[in-house]
Amino acid sequence: MKEFEQIVNSAGKIAVGLLLALIISRAYYYLRTRQRRVPVLTESLAFRGFRVGLFLSLPFFFYGLLHYLFVLQKGSMFASEGLKWAFTAIFAVFLAAELYYSLRPVPRPANRIFNMLFFLFSLGLGFLTTQAFLQANTYPAVEDSVTIELPFEGEWVATGAGATGLTNHHDRIPSQKYAVDMAKIGENGKLFTGEGVANEDSHTFGARILSPVDGNVVHLLDSLPDVRITERDKLAGNHLVIRFRDSLYVALAHLQQGSIRVKIGDAVRTGDELGLAGNSGNTDFPHLHLHIQDTPQYDIKATRTYPLRFKRARRKRFLSWKEVENTYLLRNDRVRK
Repeated sequence: MKEFEQIVNSAGKIAVGLLLALIISRAYYYLRTRQRRVPVLTESLAFRGFRVGLFLSLPFFFYGLLHYLFVLQKGSMFASEGLKWAFTAIFAVFLAAELYYSLRPVPRPANRIFNMLFFLFSLGLGFLTTQAFLQANTYPAVEDSVTIELPFEGEWVATGAGATGLTNHHDRIPSQKYAVDMAKIGENGKLFTGEGVANEDSHTFGARILSPVDGNVVHLLDSLPDVRITERDKLAGNHLVIRFRDSLYVALAHLQQGSIRVKIGDAVRTGDELGLAGNSGNTDFPHLHLHIQDTPQYDIKATRTYPLRFKRARRKRFLSWKEVENTYLLRNDRVRK
C-alpha cells in the first residue's frame, strides 16, 4: 500500500507543480501583453461568443474534473487531505485567472485560436467528467432501498460502492450489484501504518464489526485463514449472514479467522459486536464487504441483492463533512457515526 500511496501523492504533487508553473507563466504573459489587451465586448460577435463560452465553461470544467478525480478515481483514497486541498485551491486560482484574462483578450488571430481551442477543451472535458459523476451518483430512491446502521466504529472509507461500475466493481455481479466494501482510516489519516503489506499494518485488520440490524444469525463460516482465497465457494472468506425483516438478510464478509463472536441461531441487536474485520477470501487487502440479499446462504449465483443505504452518518464526499440520513455511498466516501 505504501508504494501505491507514494505514487499517487507524487503524481498529485507533480500536477500541483505544473499548475503553479502554468499560473506563473500565464500571469507573466498577461503582464507582458497588458497594453495590447482590449475589452472583450470590442471583439467581433463570433469571437465574443467564444470568450463568453469560455467564461461559462470553466466553472463547469472545475466541477466535473474535481469530482471525477476525487470521487470516481480509486487512487484518490490514498491521496493526502493536504494534497487534495492544495490541488483544489491552485486549480481554482488557475481557472479564476483564466476567467479574468478572458475579459481582456489580446486581439490577434493566434490568441483567438488558442481561446477557441481552450473553450472547446474545457467544455468537452467538463461535460464528460460531469456526466460520468452524475451517472455514478445515480442511485435507487430511499423507498426502493434497504436502510441499516453503520456496522463499525470510527472513520471508514468506501473502496467500492454505488450503483454503477464507475465506482463499484461489484456492479458486474448481479447478486452483489449494490454491495459496499469498506476500509478503516487510522488516526494517522491513512489506511495503514508501516509498509502497508502485512495484515497487521492495516487499520482495518482487527477492527470491531457491529451488527447493523436487529435479527438472528442464520449462517456463518469462521475457519479460513487471513490470506487470499480464489476458490469459488470460499470467495467471501469468513463471513456471517443475519436475517432481519422476515425475508431480508445482511451478509458481512472477509472477517478475521476465529473472530466471530456469535453462533447460528443467536439473536443480535443493532450495535452488538459480531467479530473482527480480516483479510480472508477473495481480497487484495483487509476490508469489510457488506450487502443485502434474499437468501440465508452466501451464494453469488442464486441470490438477489437490494440497494443499500445507511440511516444516519457523517459523510465526507469530496472535501467536506456533512450530516446525512438514509445515505448511499460512492467510492472514496468517508463515513463515521
